[in-house]
Amino acid sequence: MSIKEFREKVNLLIYDKKPAVLATLSVLNVAVSLFALSTLIYYYGFRLTPFSESLCFSILEGSFAFYVFRFLVKLFFDFHPPTFIRTNWFESSIILLLIIEGIAYNVFDTLIIEPIFRSIGFDDFGNFSMIFIQLFIFILIVNNLFKEKNFKPWMKIHPGWLFTISIALMTIIGGFLLMLPEMSNTDSGLELIDSMFLSMSSVSVTGLTTVDISQVLSFKGQIIVLILIKLGGLNTIAFGALMLIVAKFGVGIKYHELIEDFVNKDSILKASSMLAKIVLWATAIEVIGIIMLFIGFGNEGVFADTGDRFFQAVFHGVSGFNNAGLSTLHGGMMHPDVINNTFAHTIIMILFFFGGFGMIYMFDLFEIKRLKERMRKPWKTIEFGTKISLYFTLVLLLLGAVVFLAFEWNNSLSDQGTMRAIITALFESMTTRNAGFNVVDTAALTLPVVIVFLFLMFIGASSGSAGGGIRTSTFAIMWATLISTIKGRRHTELFKRTISNDIILKAYAIFLFFAMGNVFGTFALAITESNLLASGQYTFMDLVFEHVSAASTVGLSTGLTADMSTAGKVVLIIAMFIGRVGTLTLAYLVGKKVISKNYKYPNGHTMVG
Repeated sequence: MSIKEFREKVNLLIYDKKPAVLATLSVLNVAVSLFALSTLIYYYGFRLTPFSESLCFSILEGSFAFYVFRFLVKLFFDFHPPTFIRTNWFESSIILLLIIEGIAYNVFDTLIIEPIFRSIGFDDFGNFSMIFIQLFIFILIVNNLFKEKNFKPWMKIHPGWLFTISIALMTIIGGFLLMLPEMSNTDSGLELIDSMFLSMSSVSVTGLTTVDISQVLSFKGQIIVLILIKLGGLNTIAFGALMLIVAKFGVGIKYHELIEDFVNKDSILKASSMLAKIVLWATAIEVIGIIMLFIGFGNEGVFADTGDRFFQAVFHGVSGFNNAGLSTLHGGMMHPDVINNTFAHTIIMILFFFGGFGMIYMFDLFEIKRLKERMRKPWKTIEFGTKISLYFTLVLLLLGAVVFLAFEWNNSLSDQGTMRAIITALFESMTTRNAGFNVVDTAALTLPVVIVFLFLMFIGASSGSAGGGIRTSTFAIMWATLISTIKGRRHTELFKRTISNDIILKAYAIFLFFAMGNVFGTFALAITESNLLASGQYTFMDLVFEHVSAASTVGLSTGLTADMSTAGKVVLIIAMFIGRVGTLTLAYLVGKKVISKNYKYPNGHTMVG
């Protein structure tokens, strides 16, 4: 009897039992996954006794054994095992890694990858051995939970609601995780308002914080912040591509217009590869940035230990690319061990330039296929949206840098050489596009620079990026409308293209919503922070700067964030949330849709100006 014939007989014998067995495993999988996830939270979030630590470890080992058993049973019941492995390649890979590392850990008391890390200087890697095993288990837990979940009902929800809910859920979960005792160095843990503020700042990749995360948060807490930054940034830049994929399975045509606000209209036909490409490119840029920062930080001061240096490189690489502006160094980029490191400043500046540029436009500029096509066909140029993002980004960057050099030359730049002063000016100008890092004291800036920074923060980054603000595309359209009006053109033109009235109206709607939001938010802060204003320590301009920074998800501050009242912090949390979700998205959600658009009232005329 051949193996194929034997397999066919086995398939016939198990055919009737397959539905019941797999259904039972599915129920057990959800229960085990939730229990294991709760155990992980307890294991890392609370101070454990030796007994409770051993119990948690046993539970996690048990869940690991269940996942391996479940996978093998599913493989056994599948009629085509090789096809099953290819189809479930991700789960198969994780299971294989867990088996290999599990055997190595239990037999040799070490992970296979541990000697590799020790050989390059990570002498304390053994302390993280269990973290690696549990990380594999966590990935498997999440993968299994998502595979058991039926997402079809969610496909009928308005895409704006999906995006809004995802931001809110990540913020709430992150906030409660940061409140756990082991996440901070304080005896009582973070207060609710501070943890929610930090979680919102991380998810919205803003950078404002009411606590010094380098001092108050433990290593575990900093890891949570790092994860929130990564998830928040990735959710923002990849949401549109994800919705394009979901759209193929059930999102109605009526939602495609909103989906197009997250990505280029032309990308709808390329949804199958867009999400993977975004994740791959974003990860590749972060990895390159991390390597360069690891080299650039040097090996002195806080970077003397290789493990600490690696973590600092990872945190700042992810925070930089995602325009988060959060730092695990006391004082951020103004820490004594990095303030004079222009190489590190340059790398971080490049990271948040790409992070705020927009992934769709980066594909157009740097994708090999498109570069070759433009070389073969010189008449083909970069796309219209790419031109807006590139040219207006460079012009605004230059404007900010020139103003900074002019008004800060005898102030914050007085003790710097010419080359370092230019890099500092470029860094500070670029950071207003939503990066949040600073290499000079923001509170000591001259008033003209503060005003220009408010303008740059208000505009923000490019569409489809990790940044916020009204976006460069909105500003570009408004600018083109202004020029066309002055020149008496019948249509709005930009880069030899005509802008449709729908896009113009949408741009002005975004501008008005954003401007009104900042007016109302600053008005609320003037009420909640009246005591701060009365003390004379801060001015009304500080409140304006703080709110615009929060609403634009920039993260620059003149220093009053930690001194604000609870009500003031709530105002900023709302500002960061709206700034991340987008004012126009919220308007779509709460606005009443007209039954028909096929009508027109008689023309009206009034004086303007």
